[in-house]
Parts: sequence; structure tokens; C-alpha cells
Amino acid sequence: MIRIFEMLIALLIVFVLAVLVGVVLPDHGHVERTVQIPSPVRQVYDTVNTFRRFPQYTGMRSFDPAMSMTLSGPESGVGAKATWTSASPKIGDGSLTITKSTEDSDVTMSLDNDWIGTNKTYALTMVPSSNGRTVRITETYDVDYGWNLFWRFGGLYINGEPSAIVQGSLASLSAMMAGFPNTDYKDQDIKVADIAGKPVFLVATTAKRSLEEVADATAAAKEKIDAALKKAGLNQAGPLMTITTEWGEEDYNFSVAVPVDQPSFTLDGQTYAIETPVVPQDDENSDGNNGDEPPAAGSKDKKGLLVVDGDVRAALWYQGSALYTEFTGSPAQLPLLRLNQKAYAETHGYHYNESGLTRPWDENVSEPDTAEDQQVFRVYLPITR
Repeated sequence: MIRIFEMLIALLIVFVLAVLVGVVLPDHGHVERTVQIPSPVRQVYDTVNTFRRFPQYTGMRSFDPAMSMTLSGPESGVGAKATWTSASPKIGDGSLTITKSTEDSDVTMSLDNDWIGTNKTYALTMVPSSNGRTVRITETYDVDYGWNLFWRFGGLYINGEPSAIVQGSLASLSAMMAGFPNTDYKDQDIKVADIAGKPVFLVATTAKRSLEEVADATAAAKEKIDAALKKAGLNQAGPLMTITTEWGEEDYNFSVAVPVDQPSFTLDGQTYAIETPVVPQDDENSDGNNGDEPPAAGSKDKKGLLVVDGDVRAALWYQGSALYTEFTGSPAQLPLLRLNQKAYAETHGYHYNESGLTRPWDENVSEPDTAEDQQVFRVYLPITR
């Protein structure tokens, strides 16, 4: 009986000590990690202010690469939500919701999962360096334990999964953003637009990377298109388009295109519909010629484009979503505009493919005789969302 009494006394003492220790343990848990990223602050903010790239860089992937994630709510900003399921007990099921975001400054997300505690939040703050070339990103995880002594003891292990996920997320974010075009687009108004398909006549051409040679190649292509328009009985129905094929080290490969006012035309008594090009399965002689003979009008070339006359082709041009921006200045600045759009697509999780009908293009909407540095352009980058 005495031994039992002693054991009860010992257990009571242990319990009291545990309670006393629990009382003095912190009622709040905090993890903080920092990384330096050589990217513009707007790129960093846009990347973490949406969950579209989150499945790629979250540190939870290191615990469960097969975890399933779905997105809901707005694409970015307050209300955007990521929900996941995982067979890993270290991850489990849960969700993150953006509850606060301040442009180029901070993003706060509330966490709902089976981890101990309440008011669980992740927060990322961004501080650009004085020269603007790097950004110091600090990510924190915070949780309240209140008077739940079990939670307070559990908080002693906050440097386990929570800390590892924060550290892994920052490392993966840095690695992912290293592949983005390093350009600052914060002063460029870039939007998502829905583009309607339109019939065009176009000519593929190439020039050295100089304004004079690009202008000469454009003028020569436009002459061919004008002649084909007259022959087909069509009229120009929109601004001149420049479709980028490849911006090389020395040469610029592109197509000059003109929207036309009808979806079909007649040549030599034969009527042809201007349709979305389809690349043939077997492209051998698919341009309708044999050997070096020029393709015949009305045939399809190897890219599925309708042959109109000589080098002139016809196609129903792109229909779908595209990044869109307007720009006033010299055409020499257009390559930077296109690069800005690619960086914007990367940070917002939009996919782009610079081939076929999804090549980027711009439209010159300037009035005739506008000074070179005052020309007005509309710039487009087709995307999938």
C-alpha cells in the first residue's frame, strides 16, 4: 500500500511539474526563414500572390511528391485558395487561403489542416535591395496554442515539418524563379484578353536585327500582300501585324500579316475558305508541288497554310486567351515588351508556346507618318490558363 501511495505521489509530482512547465512554455509558435532572390520584387510578389505556381514550389512536395492539389476562388489575391490531399501523415489534408496581400510587400495565408494550434498562418514579406537587383524574402509560420498545454508541448517540435516546409518552399521558389526572364514589368500594363479569330493574308520573311532592315523586309512583304489582296478582291480590315517566329542573335525571322474583310476569296473562278491551318500528318509534298516547283494557288503548304499567290498565304489567325499590352515608342523596344509578357506569364502560371498560331505578334496602330519614337503598338502573347 505504501509503495502504491509513493507511486501516486510521484505521479502527482510529475503531473504538477508538467503543468508548471506547460504554463511557462510559449503560447505561440513561430518559424522564420529567409532567402535572397535575384529577381524584381514585382515578379516575386506576383508569383506568391497566386497558387497557380504553388504546386511546383511548395516544400510539401518533399514529403509527398504524389499529393493532389486543386485551386479555387480568384486566380490571385485575397480569396485565392489551394486545397490538397495527401497520404503522408506529415502533410495530411488541408488548405491555404490568401487573406491579405500588399503589392510588392507581403502576402499572408491562413492554414487549415490537422497540425496542432489555432490561427495558423504563413506570411511572406519582400524587401528589395537598394539597387533593386535582388529581393530578400522572409517566410514565417505562426500558430497560437492558447492554454492547451498539450499544444504547448507539441510546439517544442515546430522545427520539424513546419520549419522544413518553409525552408523547402523558399529554396524551390528561388530555383523556379531563376528560370524566369529577369525583366521588371511593373510599369507595363499587361492584361489577359479574349481574342477572336480573324482571317489574314501573310508572308514569312527574315531580316537582320536592325530597324532599317526589318522595315525594308516588312515593306517588301506588304507589297506582295497588297498585290494578292487586289487579285483576290479583298480589302485590308485591320492594322498591320508582325508575327514573331524567332528573335535570333543576328537575324529576325517573322511574318507580316494583314487582316482581310472576308473569310473566303475567289481566284480563277474557284472559291477558297480561309480556315485554321492544320499541319498534315504526312507533310511530304503537302505544299501541293513536286520538287522545286512553286506551290499552286489553293493548295496547302507544309504548315497547313492556304497558298494564295507566290509567297502569300492565308489563315484564320489565333483565337483564345492572350496577354495584351499597349505601347507607345520606338519599335526597337518591342523585344523587351515581348520579354515582359513572357515573365508575366511565368509568374502568373500561364502557359505559352511560341509555335504555329500561338506565336506572339504585335499590331502597329500608328497614324501614317508618325515619328519613329511615337509609334503605337498592341502586343500579344497567346496563353493557356
